[in-house]
Amino acid sequence: MAKYKDPVQNAAAIRVGQEGADGIDLSKKVVVVTGANSGIGKALATYAAAKGAKLYMFCRSKERAEEAKNEISEITSNENIDVILIDLGELASVKKAVEELQNKETKVDVLVCNGGVLLNEKQTTKEGNEVTFASHLLGGSYLLSQLLIPQFNTADDARIIFVSSGGMYNMPFPDWSTATSSKDASHEYDGNLAYAYAKRGQVLLADEYAKLYPKIKTVSCHPGWTLTPAVDMAYGENKKYLEPMRTTWQGAEGIAWLMGAKGSDLESGAFYLDRNPQRKHLGPVSYYTKNTENDVKDFMANLKNSVS
Repeated sequence: MAKYKDPVQNAAAIRVGQEGADGIDLSKKVVVVTGANSGIGKALATYAAAKGAKLYMFCRSKERAEEAKNEISEITSNENIDVILIDLGELASVKKAVEELQNKETKVDVLVCNGGVLLNEKQTTKEGNEVTFASHLLGGSYLLSQLLIPQFNTADDARIIFVSSGGMYNMPFPDWSTATSSKDASHEYDGNLAYAYAKRGQVLLADEYAKLYPKIKTVSCHPGWTLTPAVDMAYGENKKYLEPMRTTWQGAEGIAWLMGAKGSDLESGAFYLDRNPQRKHLGPVSYYTKNTENDVKDFMANLKNSVS
């Protein structure tokens, strides 16, 4: 952060015009954050509210969402906050949530696809989809963003932000059966692999959206290894191997910048960390993690077919 050219806040809740503010004003923006009641999602929701945005918190738990909403409203002095209940892994729930939002708003300026789960044991949704894959990618990123394309097109400087992970560096997106952990998968279920596949998928999706929707700035990003409830649940005592980890705001700050920066300052399709585009493949054998054009074509077709 010391290398940033633009101002940096030391907390999410600093309001427009307050001492230490970064100069961003979102008072005319409609911002949607998924998984907004805890961790990085809550920090991003707090930032958007502090900057005056009309904020929609997309959350699964009504009780936790309302508690977080009240807290955010109090510390940011923003009462223009709504909760919309959603289970990102259930396609029907995603459609219902979007319909509720579209009944209230004609535009969406910023969508942050942050919510999702990482499970150690395989679970499937009522619709038969593996939960990690569905919540992070199929429902929580692809379907949600697809349904909101009309609202993005109405906004002046819209952007879609997929919160991915450095875990995607370890692999390419696999064949569809393996990615979705179907009975024809090439290996037994592994929660960390399922998560990594979904996160690599978000990077591919951002890259494709940059071509399909040039008016909408779409990026994927990595918060760095950040101490959040999700990491604690997924790694338990093993989280010590990820040390030193960032605080929640340190992980969220670079994503908050993506929310407020001018679209002209963003590289659509890029994978960001700390306000800068990063390589999407690492190491001396980085070709291993690259998907072919045909792979990506099949990936996009499978996403479309799976939500239709």
